[in-house]
Amino acid sequence: MAAVIARQLLRRGPSVWVLFATGAFVTVAVGVLSPTQASAAVASNLSILVFLFSLFLFAAGLEQAGALDHLGRWILGRAGTVRNLPAVVFVAFGVLSAFVLNDALVLVGVPLLFSLARRLRVAAEPLLLTLAFSVTVGSVLTPFGNPQNLLVSLESGMTAPVATFLRYLLVPTVLNLGLGAWYLRRVYGRRLETQAGTGAANSTPSVPLLPPRSLFALVRRSPVLAVFPVTMVALITVDVTSAVTRGPPVPLYAVALGGAVAMLLASPARATLFARVDWSILVLFAALFVVVAGATAGGVVGSLQHIVPIPGPGQPVRATGAILLTSLGGSQLVSNVPWVGLQIPLLHQLGYGPGAAYAWVALAAGSTLAGNLTLLGAASNLIVVQQAERAGLRIGLREFARVGLPLTLMTVGTLFVLLLVGV
Repeated sequence: MAAVIARQLLRRGPSVWVLFATGAFVTVAVGVLSPTQASAAVASNLSILVFLFSLFLFAAGLEQAGALDHLGRWILGRAGTVRNLPAVVFVAFGVLSAFVLNDALVLVGVPLLFSLARRLRVAAEPLLLTLAFSVTVGSVLTPFGNPQNLLVSLESGMTAPVATFLRYLLVPTVLNLGLGAWYLRRVYGRRLETQAGTGAANSTPSVPLLPPRSLFALVRRSPVLAVFPVTMVALITVDVTSAVTRGPPVPLYAVALGGAVAMLLASPARATLFARVDWSILVLFAALFVVVAGATAGGVVGSLQHIVPIPGPGQPVRATGAILLTSLGGSQLVSNVPWVGLQIPLLHQLGYGPGAAYAWVALAAGSTLAGNLTLLGAASNLIVVQQAERAGLRIGLREFARVGLPLTLMTVGTLFVLLLVGV
C-alpha cells in the first residue's frame, strides 16, 4: 500500500497492477499467507473475476463492432451548439457508463473528443475533463458501472445488488447528472463557444442512432449488438424480480458469463476479443484479494478500526457520513478500488452485513465520486490522462481539482442527503 501511495503522489513508477502483483508475491514469500491460503483468497472471490472478465469481453466486442464509436458520434451530434457540448457530453457519457465499464468507455471517448476539438478548433482539455467527470458520476448507478461497485455488490452479501443500487442511487444519480451538466456548461460552455466563434454550431455530423444498413446483417457480423443488450436486460430483470418476489438470489456473474459465452460462440473474431480484454485489471483484482487477505491476517485491517472512525450499524446517520468522508480521502491515497478492498473486511468486522445496504452503497458511491476530487482518485482519470499525453496534451492536477472540487462537493452532498432519506 505504501508503494501505491507513493506512486499516486509522485505520478510515476510501475503500474498499480504491477505493485499489487508484487505485493501479493511478497505476502506469500514472507509467510503472511501460505500458498494455499493465497489461492483460497482468490478462489473465494472467483465470481468477481468471472463477472469482470465477462464485462470486459462485452466492452471489447462493442468496441470491435464500432458500436461505442457510433454511439459517441450520435451523442455529439445532439449538442446543436458548441456551448451545449459540455452538458451533452456529461449526461450522455454518464448514462452510458452505468452499463459499460467506465474504464473501457473512456478509451473510446478520448479519441472521439480529440477529433471533435480539432474540427471545432477548440481546446480539447475541457471536453476530456468533462468525459472524466461524467463517467465517474454516471457509473455510480449500477453494480457493473465500475470495478469498485462490482466488488462491493458481490463481497457485501447483497441478495439483489442491482435492485439495491437502483433503490438508493437512482434519484441521486439523476440529480447529480443534471447538476453536473448545468455546472460544466457554466464552467466550459462560454469558453468553448468563444474559441469556436460565438454562435458556432457543433460541426459533428448528425448520424442516426440505428445505421441505415440492415440491422440483421450488422447483428450477424457483430453478435454483441444483440447479446449485450439482452444480457443487460436479463441481469436487471432477474435481480429486480428476485428482490420483489423475495425469491432465491440469482448469481449475476453466471448471467453475465452466459451472455459473454453466447457472444463468443456466435462471434467470428473470438481471438481478437480475447486480445482486447484488459487483463491487467483482472491481475490487479486477483492480487488485491491476496494483499487484503494478508492485511487481515496480519492485523492491518483490525488496526484501521482505530484510524478510520466509522461507527457501528446502530448509528446509520453518523456511519453514512463517516463512510463517505473516509472514502473521499482514502481513494486519493490508494485509488478507489484498493480502498474499497480494504474497507470491505473492516465493515464486516464492525458488524455490517447484507441488511445494512446503506453502508455498502455509501462505500461504493463515495469511493466512486471521490474520483472527481483529484486525478489520483480513479483509474478512469489516469486512463484519460495517459491517452491525452500520447496525443501531446498534459492535463494538470490543478485544473482538474479546480473544476472537480465543487462538482465533488455538489454530488457527494446530494448523495449524503438522499442516502439519509433512504436510511
